[in-house]
Order: sequence, then structure tokens, then C-alpha cells
Amino acid sequence: MSTSLAGPHGPSDSLLDEDETRVAQARRQLTELGTALVLAPLDRGVHQALRHFMERDSEPALQSWESMLQRTPDELRERIRAVITAQAERRAS
Repeated sequence: MSTSLAGPHGPSDSLLDEDETRVAQARRQLTELGTALVLAPLDRGVHQALRHFMERDSEPALQSWESMLQRTPDELRERIRAVITAQAERRAS
């Protein structure tokens, strides 16, 4: 697990580590796909996007999720503290 603040937009754009970023992106993408399935259940594009996610992105997201579930309460508290501190520092600058 990385503790860098690197994210999808560059080294300083995200306060989340790689696992946190991957899980957050997967959750957003799956929420969008779920909504699209409800709104247009027979849309081929939605089905293709879901297939693409399942074939390429689901396993890394699941591995990141499992990694995050292995964190101890102390590790979780430290991550929360680090993110809150970094957010406050960003706002102050």
C-alpha cells in the first residue's frame, strides 16, 4: 500500500493513497453504471461499459478494497488524521 498523495491527476492532486483512490473511482463508476442500468436497462453502451469495468477494473478495485479492509484501527485513524491535516494545510495556503 502506498502512502504517497499521488492520484489520477498528478502527484499533489489527491490526498488519497493508491488503494483509496482506486476504490473511490470504482465506487463512482459503479454508481454511475448502476444508475445508467436503471434508466436505460437495454442500452448496449451501458452493457459494454459494465463489461469493460468487470473485465479490466473490477479485480484491481477488489484487491484494493481487500487491502483497505486489512488496515488496523490505528492505521485507519492515522490515514484519517493525515487526510484531514493535508486538507487543512491546502485550505490555509
